[in-house]
Amino acid sequence: MSRVTLFATAAGWLLLLSAPAFAQAPADGLKAELQRFLYDEATTVVHSRSYLFDRQNHAPPSLAAAVTGGWVGLQTGWFYDTLQLGAVGYTTQPLWAPQGRDLTSNGTSLLKPGGYGYFTLGQAYASVRWNKQTVTVFRQYLDELEVNPRDDREIPQTFEAYALRGAVGPVNYFAGYVAAMKPRDYSAFINMGEAAGAPNANKGMGLFSVKYGSMSDLQIRASTYYVPDILWSSYADAGGTIRVNEDLRVQLAAQFAVQGSNGLNLLTGQPSSTFWGGFRADAFWGPMAFRLSYTQIGSAANWRNPYGIFIGYNKMQSLDFNRAGEMAVTAGASYDFKGAGLPGVIFLATATYGGNSVNPQTHTSLSNNWEYDLELAIRGDAMTNAPDWLKPFNLRNRVAFVDQYLNNTVNSYTEYRVQLNYELTWKGPRLRQ
Repeated sequence: MSRVTLFATAAGWLLLLSAPAFAQAPADGLKAELQRFLYDEATTVVHSRSYLFDRQNHAPPSLAAAVTGGWVGLQTGWFYDTLQLGAVGYTTQPLWAPQGRDLTSNGTSLLKPGGYGYFTLGQAYASVRWNKQTVTVFRQYLDELEVNPRDDREIPQTFEAYALRGAVGPVNYFAGYVAAMKPRDYSAFINMGEAAGAPNANKGMGLFSVKYGSMSDLQIRASTYYVPDILWSSYADAGGTIRVNEDLRVQLAAQFAVQGSNGLNLLTGQPSSTFWGGFRADAFWGPMAFRLSYTQIGSAANWRNPYGIFIGYNKMQSLDFNRAGEMAVTAGASYDFKGAGLPGVIFLATATYGGNSVNPQTHTSLSNNWEYDLELAIRGDAMTNAPDWLKPFNLRNRVAFVDQYLNNTVNSYTEYRVQLNYELTWKGPRLRQ
């Protein structure tokens, strides 16, 4: 066990064991601050997650695994309203991890190669705040548009960063240096050059983002990152809601991004750049929702998203639809069964087509792809009058059917995902007036 892990474990036990003592009597001065720091404003989270992934490929091997695990997190209150500490430990453990020639867990991104589980200290941070501005250092959770948790498997990505967060008027901002990241199927942190795919390139990232408003009214967001000699990328989107009447509202949004290599071009070997843009329209009418979206990728290069899940409007369950030159269109609909007396049960169906993509080096045509996604979700937090113990329950059942057409042939596969989440949270009494 590493020193950091040992420290986090000891801190957690100290917090839990000290709780009864702190709760016995009121305190003042330094004792009061310690009580708020370790008990009154502290939070403990236990998040359980189980995941089944099963991709039946056209040709072997198929990919499949079932895992369980999750995370345990501890966060103190604010000592003298200035200092806060936190840590989160994650684990993924195999329930079923085949290792045959025809079926293997390798490639599912749920476990290490060979079907091995692991533990990792994904977050261990200290925060200092002043006048609504907060500095957070070391291992932490980032969700800054293109740099994000990529939380579509058992364990999210986390980052080693040194960051300033806050607000200037109505605008929230993030500015910082990101030294390393822990990918979703890694137990260790790797530098940002290696994470992008450039071997023997120890590089960090400068990251800046701003966010204004929300999609319920008007939202504007933008971000940019720069990894020396590796990659730079800038992204922006805007959107908002039009309320037609009491029953109908429409959300419109548009996005645009540019990306390229820089400096010594250690990732691409030569100068490279591309772009992507898109728009999305959603209509909400009672328990039903409808979506239409379009994206276009520049033909000079594939879009790279090494630091998070691709946030293009046509990113689907299995395919990202971000190949060079790719034009993609999605049509979808969802139904909330609260309209049928079953609140918390939601069904979603989408169909996505991606075509015109090319190999950016040879400019030869690539396959035209179709993906059809179905999802049935059961959410406790959306159930009317649900008891408190049921609200953290979240079950997602998903299936994707993918057809790839090229030269009068078709390659098809089917991908199933089942994810079960449940979270228990303990919060101190928060006695601060």
